Amino acid sequence: MTNTTRAIIALIFTILVWGVAPAFVRSFSLTTGPADAMVIRMCFTALSALPLFLYSGWHIDRSDFVKLFVVAVIGMFGYFLGSIFGYAYVPAGFGSMIIAVQPLLIALIAAMIGADKLTLPSVIGLIISFVGSIYLFAGNMGGDMKFNDMLLGGALLLGCDIAWAIYVIFSKPLLRKYGTFKITAWTLLLCAPPSLAFISGSTLSTALSLDGQAFFSLFFLSVIGTVVCVVTWNFAVPYLSSTTMGASLYLIPVLAVLSGWAVLHEKVSGSTLIAGLIILAGVAVAEFGSSQKQT
Repeated sequence: MTNTTRAIIALIFTILVWGVAPAFVRSFSLTTGPADAMVIRMCFTALSALPLFLYSGWHIDRSDFVKLFVVAVIGMFGYFLGSIFGYAYVPAGFGSMIIAVQPLLIALIAAMIGADKLTLPSVIGLIISFVGSIYLFAGNMGGDMKFNDMLLGGALLLGCDIAWAIYVIFSKPLLRKYGTFKITAWTLLLCAPPSLAFISGSTLSTALSLDGQAFFSLFFLSVIGTVVCVVTWNFAVPYLSSTTMGASLYLIPVLAVLSGWAVLHEKVSGSTLIAGLIILAGVAVAEFGSSQKQT
């Protein structure tokens, strides 16, 4: 089996887990409160990542400290911050539609820093997805969600998208130099200290009083959804193109809508489905058009 084949298998596993994760993120955030969820999840995840150092070692060259800080604190921690707080305000299905624009933001930010060229299909896809995003918000006004919650949750999840794009783009050279396990371990470990800014007098008691369902969500999100899946994602990054990695992300909203319905019994409005189709169409235009041009 070639490394490319292994990378594809790793990517499929990652997307399947991340597809159902929004339902567990929202469930855990609502159970504990987003601030306590941030502290508990980041600390538990950091502890879960420590065994990776036994395999990879600790050493990072001083010249790479700034890059590692950007990838870990701005990219990875920013992603968790937007995700945990964002899903506390909006349903998993709604939020996943915003997460769907991640591939386009990866392409846009890569073009802005000169790492890649912004193609015409990417521009068209951005416009289509932007229209879909506007319809997503407009179509849900007057529904079950409060307007302020919808805007705040949407903004937080958009910030989550931007943070993940930064992680994907800037982690690539570090992953090639140090390998999957070391960069995964360092980025997750460095997420714990800034999370302590959200600690409160109730955090410890909240962590100690988690019931079985909440602890399963914590284990699934921290160990499987984060440590294992960041390893499998990082393993795939050096062997697969940015386009392939980005395109895989638009499968997540489909799985998230289904898991939100199955796990949290969320109602999915027709406007949300239509907006999701528009957003995914924009992503598909960008990804398919760019890949065709490259060939």
